[in-house]
Amino acid sequence: MKIPGKQIVRSLTSGKLRKFSFYTGLGLIFIFVSFFILDVVFPFRTDKISWSKVIYASDSTMLHGFLSHDHKWRIYAGLDEITPELSKSFIFKEDRWFYYHPGVNPFAVVRATANNITRGHRTSGASTITMQLARLLDPAPRTVSSKLREMFHALQLEWHYSKDEILLTYLNILPYGGNIEGVKSASLIYFGQSPEALSPAQVVMLTVIPNNPNALRPGSNYEHLLNRRNHWLQKVRGRKIFSDSSIDDALSEPFERRRNPVPSAVPHLSYRFRGQESGKYGLLTTIKPAIQDKAESLLKNHVRLLRSMQINNAAVIVVNNRTREVEAYVGSAGFDEDFFQGQVDGVTALRSPGSALKPVLYALAFDQGLISPKMVITDVPSNFSGYRPENYDENYRGRVTVEQALALSLNVPAVNLLDKTGNEIFLSTLAKGGFRWISQNRKKLGLSVVLGGCGATLEELTALYTAFANDGIYRPLRYLKSGMEPETDTLCSAGAAYMITEILTGLKRPDLPGQYQASADLPRIAWKTGTSYGRRDGWAIGYNREYTVGVWTGNFPGNGIPELNGADCAVPLLFNIFRAISPVNQAGWFAPPGELDFRLVCSESGMPPDTFCHQVVMDYFLPGISPSVRCNHVQKYYVNGGGTMCYCRNCLPEKGYKEVLLPYYPPELISWYNEMQIPYKEVPLHNPDCPTITNGSAPRITSLTDGAEYLLIHGRKQELMLTCNAENGVGKVYWYLNDKFYLAARPSEKIFFSPEAGNYKISCSDDRGRNSDIRIKVTFI
Repeated sequence: MKIPGKQIVRSLTSGKLRKFSFYTGLGLIFIFVSFFILDVVFPFRTDKISWSKVIYASDSTMLHGFLSHDHKWRIYAGLDEITPELSKSFIFKEDRWFYYHPGVNPFAVVRATANNITRGHRTSGASTITMQLARLLDPAPRTVSSKLREMFHALQLEWHYSKDEILLTYLNILPYGGNIEGVKSASLIYFGQSPEALSPAQVVMLTVIPNNPNALRPGSNYEHLLNRRNHWLQKVRGRKIFSDSSIDDALSEPFERRRNPVPSAVPHLSYRFRGQESGKYGLLTTIKPAIQDKAESLLKNHVRLLRSMQINNAAVIVVNNRTREVEAYVGSAGFDEDFFQGQVDGVTALRSPGSALKPVLYALAFDQGLISPKMVITDVPSNFSGYRPENYDENYRGRVTVEQALALSLNVPAVNLLDKTGNEIFLSTLAKGGFRWISQNRKKLGLSVVLGGCGATLEELTALYTAFANDGIYRPLRYLKSGMEPETDTLCSAGAAYMITEILTGLKRPDLPGQYQASADLPRIAWKTGTSYGRRDGWAIGYNREYTVGVWTGNFPGNGIPELNGADCAVPLLFNIFRAISPVNQAGWFAPPGELDFRLVCSESGMPPDTFCHQVVMDYFLPGISPSVRCNHVQKYYVNGGGTMCYCRNCLPEKGYKEVLLPYYPPELISWYNEMQIPYKEVPLHNPDCPTITNGSAPRITSLTDGAEYLLIHGRKQELMLTCNAENGVGKVYWYLNDKFYLAARPSEKIFFSPEAGNYKISCSDDRGRNSDIRIKVTFI
């Protein structure tokens, strides 16, 4: 049987086609596998690009920019910053088939090859946007081998990234002359605005400059750049990227020949977070430009006044109480003021806080039930195991209420209160409140810490006062919009925080500057000042429901100035900032929390009244916590008919006596009254024939410190003084040295003795037989 010829041809053709398809498929698989292997062995990605670090405000306004690690202005622009007009203009000029080829345009390659061969030299290129990006990422001389490598890299980029990602990266690393790369960097430096705000003329100019960046950048060749821009404006006219009227306006639009500086606002905060990892997008801070500008302007004007007194530096921080976000951060009056050490950050500089920590102590004492606002305490010279604090004005007031002691910022009552509260509790609370230096050195700190004998920063103090504005709840300050919400900690109860706020809101206080004494538009805030030892630092921290503002004034080198204090140097700036950012008559103020209540107390002692209390006032208190002992500002005594002798129940005669009420004064107050010759009503001497020792306190030796060693110099006649505090009614005290009687004296009398080297037991007994002892050591050098 014969096979027809046509069937033979069909059979042969079919076999060849199957073989061709097989080898073609095999070749494609080989190419794909080879590409995949080469892609793994020789990866090519865009994640190694070094971007400029950029700091943004809370509204995404650029605050500060830093050069990239390779010293380029390469500021990343997000997809939302690239307008459709900008991307379309680049695609029209550089690669009209960008969205349709796989990274290499074969038709463009054939066309360019043919043109170059027929004309004998390179007349046109075939580079797509993806190939240009590959060349920017991996620069190499323009040879055939480098072009092939560029094509391979382009295919790799297309394999791993979308078209929009490739275009965005391309626009972000285009060269624009010098160390400027990317459309955002060029927009800011050449036009002073972000990419989304560019005019059509500026958009087209950005497409032109990368062709010859060093020759076409603004300022180098104005006419040449103008001609190239207008040439391409005419070319895009028919593409409907811009309207005809916009292009007509753009053709006549001039441009500046100079570079604009990259924003460098909020420098101290920017340098502080410069090293923090942020990726290519930069850091979004909590700074609000409007509040930042007001704070900077007010601080600069205020420092000009301070410099007439040789006070050269200041710092301010403004915190939103609800979010704890820092909305203004001014580290100094001028970052570029080298003569005044302007690059020092006054917000983070470690300084002595002066009296600014006292409100924390009083809040803790409220919560421990040691005090209440109207409670009367003493303000007299005191000796705390060798530490003898003095008040700021070197005066003492005798009897003051707790709220007066805090409002007047009296030192002695504060140290006395810390001695009762416990230094460890106070320091632990400050450590919880973010005071790093105090936390690290708490074992070395003593009672002087409440007067500023420690290190603290403006941001720590401001964060502390935000707790008072938030019911005693502390939370670290926030500088960045990103990140986890920090944990909170309770420093004091809501009731204690409210009582502190009420005390600090009062206007009858010495730290209200004289020019504000009669002012009718004072901002309604609670505030506290502080002045460090040696007048090196002046502080003012204030808060209302919305904001907490911290102000520091002084000199960065630490030199003291006699005129420097918190009231006169920091408070005016504090008031001005609150006036600028918060309405004077704003609605709403802090309300008493449910755990706080009112009660009537005796005006003489601040304690719940007894039957003999005739003057009472209203006072806040914490039920079940605040002191509840009844008033004892007077005590009952039995005296003889002439009122010259008093009796106790053990020596009370059958007749010839009467019952009287006499004022009670603490022994330390009596000693101060005697020293200052202030008259007071004395209790008559106790019956000398009384057979028993009455109750009460023994005399307390105040001139020497128990356990102390006293160093005296050989050859000099030096004496040690003996003084004591004794109760009202004590007529005589008896001094003993090493259990040997030395001298009898009045309780207020100062006695001296000349010691020899060695150990001494010093005893003091009163005329009622009550005794106290201390031990000291005397060494001659």
